[in-house]
Amino acid sequence: MERAPILPRLLVSALLGATALSFAAGQPAPKAGSAGAAARAPARASAPGTAAAKSRASGVRAKTPARPRQKPGEVLDLDWRELLPANERAHYSAAAPPPEHGPLGEGGPPALQKQTTTVNADLANLTVRMPGFVVPLSPPRDGMVKEFFLVPYIGECIHVPPPPPNQMVYVTSTSGIPANAIHEAYWVTGKMRIETRKTKLGTAAYVLSAGKVELYQY
Repeated sequence: MERAPILPRLLVSALLGATALSFAAGQPAPKAGSAGAAARAPARASAPGTAAAKSRASGVRAKTPARPRQKPGEVLDLDWRELLPANERAHYSAAAPPPEHGPLGEGGPPALQKQTTTVNADLANLTVRMPGFVVPLSPPRDGMVKEFFLVPYIGECIHVPPPPPNQMVYVTSTSGIPANAIHEAYWVTGKMRIETRKTKLGTAAYVLSAGKVELYQY
């Protein structure tokens, strides 16, 4: 598959407590289906997509069959598309949203996050593994970032809208990620919960307690 471009190294402002997410188009995130492949998901990065994962993931429509109970020790490779309810996936696009400039142009305020309350309820309490980029939410402790958003794309321009809440995952990790490597893409594995978490940098519709965080290998 096509090799992904070099990942951006522009999360320092978020680590220092910036008041808006700086997401933009351009750099694809990892793909969960196969190592060595760039993901094709939301705008700038996207995650997984194995046939098994897609066949198991279903939306929240009333007529959608319930997901089978997850077996002990089973881990679902999750695609960013699957965080959307089934009736919204047809409109899913891997293209980054365009910048939004007001009368002040580049000197204007950051683009606002689009608020949405739709989620894939079938993901509740499942153990999942998904790839993405890191947006630190608190200063590092002992050189490690242990609280962050996992997002499908990241970029240079504050005028590109951040991903909506159902494309952002609030992650806590006991091991953490080295503060000097937050520009990399990672695999994050843990139990997914459907909870809203609001911060100065944005809102996430999912919460994940990470039991494992691994560097994504292209």
